[in-house]
Amino acid sequence: MSAPIRVLLVDDRAIARTGIRAVLDEDRGIEVVGEAPDIASAVAKARHLQPHLLLVGALSQAVDPVELVDELHMRCGERTPGVLFMANEADTCVRRAFQAGVQGVVLSRVTPGQLLSAVHVVAAGYRIFFDERALPARDDDSVTQLASCHDGSTADTTGISLLTRREKEVFRLLAQGLSNTEISTELVLSENTVKSHVQRLLEKLNLRNRVHAVIHAYRTGLVSPPCPDLGPQQDDFPYGSRVGASA
Repeated sequence: MSAPIRVLLVDDRAIARTGIRAVLDEDRGIEVVGEAPDIASAVAKARHLQPHLLLVGALSQAVDPVELVDELHMRCGERTPGVLFMANEADTCVRRAFQAGVQGVVLSRVTPGQLLSAVHVVAAGYRIFFDERALPARDDDSVTQLASCHDGSTADTTGISLLTRREKEVFRLLAQGLSNTEISTELVLSENTVKSHVQRLLEKLNLRNRVHAVIHAYRTGLVSPPCPDLGPQQDDFPYGSRVGASA
């Protein structure tokens, strides 16, 4: 099993951090290693705790994502963690955040499952916007419409037809961020049966892991918007070590 994604929560509202932590704690592949109410504390804890990702809550009055990214690069250097920013509304702050180096933006109205999926996708090294309406009109191609994998391979976009009805049901729930246990409850199946379905669909679609599966599900339209706009990060993965999710 891969090591969990280490997340540092950043928000000046204790109640907001508590709510986000409750969501992240539902995913055994994510570990909340600390909390910070402001930029100075976030940078200090990032250097000490070495998280893979900082998750910045929406409406935090003490944390400007652009300033946070600048401080992280200045103080952490090559070990700068990724930043996933929760935006309350689409505004110029989102564009500024992306240009400053924020790896991902999700609107605060995303579901818990979508937030968990965003954490996994960003930690895997992709830039993501879970609702492209969060982006003002852009005049560059700095975010590509579709992402390919870091090793240069691409998923089979016609492979969905290879799946059985049950495998498609499992795939949709997986893409929404549900764990095997949650999928088994939703579909009234044993957890071992769900694991078998996940393994088979990954093999049929030539997907490496659950993160790759989430990306493929959105790219092929198997799941509905809000849709991530994905672009590959640089080859030198910025978090020190790559984090993935196993089947």
